[in-house]
Order: sequence, then structure tokens, then C-alpha cells
Amino acid sequence: MGSWMLVTGLASLFAGDFSGMIPEPTGTTAVATNAEYAKLFAELGVGSLAVGIVLVVLIPFLRKLITDKAETPPAETPATACRAVA
Repeated sequence: MGSWMLVTGLASLFAGDFSGMIPEPTGTTAVATNAEYAKLFAELGVGSLAVGIVLVVLIPFLRKLITDKAETPPAETPATACRAVA
């Protein structure tokens, strides 16, 4: 629950920062700022796609890290080796 609240708070913070990037409209209509919002959302979308591509490229490396540690047999201690012989 704490993680959810943290992410929600950060999202609100970022939303405020991103909306601050858009200049105040000089006219009385929202059409004046549509181009700015379209540019901002396009940049956010491209950034999200770039991060997604990087994560997909890292999948084989991460799987190798996970499987190497899982397949490594535990090291035998001298006491364990002596019990196996006896």
C-alpha cells in the first residue's frame, strides 16, 4: 500500500511539473495550447517507448544473471563432505 501511495504522489508531482512546461494560453480557448500539449505527450510517449525498448533488450542479460545464480550448486563444507563418506 505504501508503494502505491509513493507512486501516486510521484505521479502527481510529475504531472504538476509537466503542466508547468505548457505556457499559459493568451486566448480564451483551449485550442491555443493544443499544439503544446500534443508535443508534450508525443515526447512522453517517445520516452516511454525508448525505455521499453531498452528493457526488452536487457531481458537476455537479466535472465542470464538470474539463471547463473539459480544453477550454481551450493558449496560443500568439509564437515558435509565427511558425513557423506561415512
